[in-house]
Amino acid sequence: MDSPSSIQLSRPEGHPHVLLITIDRPPVNAMSLQAHRELLAALRSVDSDEGIRCIVLTGAGNRAFVAGGDVGELGAMDPASALVRTRVIRQVFDAIRRNPVPVIGAINGHALGSGLVMVSQCDFVIAADTASFGLPEINAGVMGGTKHLARIVPEKVMRWMALTGNRVDANYLHRLGVVQQVVPQEQVLAAALVAAAEICARSPASVRLMKEVINLTESMNLDDGYHVETYATAIIKTHPDSMEAARAFKEKRQPVFGKKDGPAGV
Repeated sequence: MDSPSSIQLSRPEGHPHVLLITIDRPPVNAMSLQAHRELLAALRSVDSDEGIRCIVLTGAGNRAFVAGGDVGELGAMDPASALVRTRVIRQVFDAIRRNPVPVIGAINGHALGSGLVMVSQCDFVIAADTASFGLPEINAGVMGGTKHLARIVPEKVMRWMALTGNRVDANYLHRLGVVQQVVPQEQVLAAALVAAAEICARSPASVRLMKEVINLTESMNLDDGYHVETYATAIIKTHPDSMEAARAFKEKRQPVFGKKDGPAGV
């Protein structure tokens, strides 16, 4: 049964522009439908809070980031309730990937099934040296996750993981470029906050527009994608942040960015 707080929200000390989202559902943070709904609401809260410039997504405890779905709940579902659940889960994944601010995955433990899909949707990932990653769906008689996994690993790796249910460790994914940094487990959150601070020091409007452009152009060819980027450049050049960056460079100081909305909703 879910507690009233399966998803914990906080602003880490010294990081006022970072929203820390912690999945807290002992013992292994297996996700129920209600937990997915709470996570979706947390991810969407950025829409109404311009002070948030970055999200760090992590799990509570030292065993798992997210060890997939709640098996007990899955076994009790009929086709209708299963369809409802899958719709909400798809919305969660989309809310990570298309979130208006960058989402850093601070992977403190096992990321399995839907947990691995969440990893694939983060902008980048910092993982514990004890973390493992896998799609165990083949062992549980369900499907899912292969298309998301194929976005971040070579096809043959995806097929091997999906067809065997075998896991890989953080260092393996680091070699493939999926994990940006591997650190001891007790340093995962601190390392993620260092990266978040780098993002928060940049122009909020530029960061949001950059992420949107990356998402828009991901499936485009080179010419079309670069065309979109040049339009985005024209937009951001008229934003107050761009002028402040130019002044700060000329005056040899750190820029101080405001919170005004730019053109076209930037």
